[in-house]
Amino acid sequence: MHTNEAVLARKPQKAYKDRMFRMLFSERKDLLELYNALCQKDYTDPDALEITTLDDVIYMGMKNDVSFLLDGRMGLFEHQSTFNPNMPLRGLFYFSDLYKRFFHDRLIYSTRLLKIPTPVYVVFYNGEQQLPDVSVLKLSDAFMQGADMACLEVRVRILNINEGHNAELMGRCRKLEEYAIFIGCVREFLKSTEPAEAIRKAMELCIEKGILAVFLSQRRAEVMNALLTEYDEEKVMKSLSKEFYEDGYEDGREAGLAEGLAEGLAEGLAEGIHAFVSYNLEVGKPGEQIVSEMIKIFSLSKAQAEKNFAEFTESFC
Repeated sequence: MHTNEAVLARKPQKAYKDRMFRMLFSERKDLLELYNALCQKDYTDPDALEITTLDDVIYMGMKNDVSFLLDGRMGLFEHQSTFNPNMPLRGLFYFSDLYKRFFHDRLIYSTRLLKIPTPVYVVFYNGEQQLPDVSVLKLSDAFMQGADMACLEVRVRILNINEGHNAELMGRCRKLEEYAIFIGCVREFLKSTEPAEAIRKAMELCIEKGILAVFLSQRRAEVMNALLTEYDEEKVMKSLSKEFYEDGYEDGREAGLAEGLAEGLAEGLAEGIHAFVSYNLEVGKPGEQIVSEMIKIFSLSKAQAEKNFAEFTESFC
């Protein structure tokens, strides 16, 4: 029998994959083009852009983030195919780590004001849930006592990059526009075939039409693996939220939070947690992150999440 601490300390068994969006914009020249399009700038020197992406930050089992320093701005660009209202909190943690590294050798306890890079946090969203072209999430929306007297805020700009949205931005960044066209093509094929075949057909069609042709030709296997992983995760999350969470947990809430949680766990929520933990362990997600996401998704306390995590991971130890 392993302790909770031992289980939480488990290391990933395999390297994390990059999301396709991250592959497209991981090079300085491509990231600079995206930044110029977003901020309506005209920087021309990719070497002026300093990559600051944190190596150990994972979202939904994959690496979806790119962070950088440029002209006094600390940028964080992330990709999402599933809407997550907790991104301001994630951004708070991420920027805290970035600023700690930026000022690691400087004296912050001094009478001289230290200037810090201006944070720029943007999430590029291309999920199937309908969102406007531009929306903003705020950390204060989650404050238990509201924003009154709050002394901290994080704002996340959500940009819908599905085909047909944010035309002006797409016009300034051709690679982003072609990515939207490609994903739209994949979804169209998904209406009549399995994911792997849909992705293969979309790649062949887009290469033929000159859409991301060089990228798709050179990185065909990586794109296939990345998109298959993303679609698998979306399917798992939809299954959990609809079948287990709503049917088990929500029924329990009607009878009262404390009693309902126990009832939901017994009848449906336990099965949902089991599926969630099993899947995330299989893709190599760290135990601490799984527990953190269990707290958010299933509305558990930290103690409850750790207890359920330990129970359901014995078979993996």
